[in-house]
Amino acid sequence: MLGTDFPANLPVEERDFFRNVRPSFQRNDIRFGNLEGVLYDGEQNPDGKSSGKNRYLFRTPTALASHLRLAGFNVMSLANNHSRDFGRRGIDSTKNTLRQNGIQSSSKDGEVAEFFIDGQRIALIAADFYPGKRSIVEQAPTLSEIRELKTRFDIVIVSCHAGAEGIAAEHTINANERYLGENRGNSISFAHQAVAAGADLIFMHGPHVPRGLEMHGGRLIAYSLGNFITERGISVAGNAGLAPLLEVELERDGRFKNGYITSFKQVRGQLISPDANRRALKLMAKMSSEDFPATRPAFGLDGSIFVLPVSKIAP
Repeated sequence: MLGTDFPANLPVEERDFFRNVRPSFQRNDIRFGNLEGVLYDGEQNPDGKSSGKNRYLFRTPTALASHLRLAGFNVMSLANNHSRDFGRRGIDSTKNTLRQNGIQSSSKDGEVAEFFIDGQRIALIAADFYPGKRSIVEQAPTLSEIRELKTRFDIVIVSCHAGAEGIAAEHTINANERYLGENRGNSISFAHQAVAAGADLIFMHGPHVPRGLEMHGGRLIAYSLGNFITERGISVAGNAGLAPLLEVELERDGRFKNGYITSFKQVRGQLISPDANRRALKLMAKMSSEDFPATRPAFGLDGSIFVLPVSKIAP
């Protein structure tokens, strides 16, 4: 979320947001992120959310979308609790703005982002915790769609916005999580069923802090990638300021081959920058060990992620 000009006392600053991370993005084929809020220049709409206590609306000026393009993103998730902050007009503006910048998107409206890489057909879809299409709470239609996509694509990637939020939400639990009175779904149950249905890689986001990783059926599940670039309106205090960049390489049949976590950090008012202490890596390794002791991947001190155990595991 590159900044919000709603309300007016949260200014958006023009800056080269991705200067320190661009090389890491551009060496990969699929460059994915979750976009919180909308790319929109209009006013509030009756079908959007109302602001108030614990009700934040994020409106990023459409001109800032060029930064996403220059960073190298080629697909964004629009399935989250802020994608409809400004109603139908807001999400339509977001999709059109991304399209104009050469970036695909996937939302609860049903878009499938498609890639053709080294002869492989790859699909990416986005889901969230709200009822209806592509929900992890009402899972059956979502799992059915994954099964159908697997008949047409070699690899299926699923993005999911789920889980409780905040500094106390680093752990992944095998139960429905709740936040602000909302049922945020059971991330573990959904992820396991999604893999059984044909998902080859699952990226989750929503807690705003990094969580652990798990191997299931030879597939990698990342239960939260935390925040990355979150200008204004979203806290970057403590572990919410840890910004992992996860790179994943898959075998041709979709199985996990290897991965790498580069640890960045956010400080309000400064550009995102590398974290020499690798705190995001260490936290994700710790959460993986505590939450998935029998099914976690192994973590090298350099940030590498392995299927098989290695001699050095990040503390």
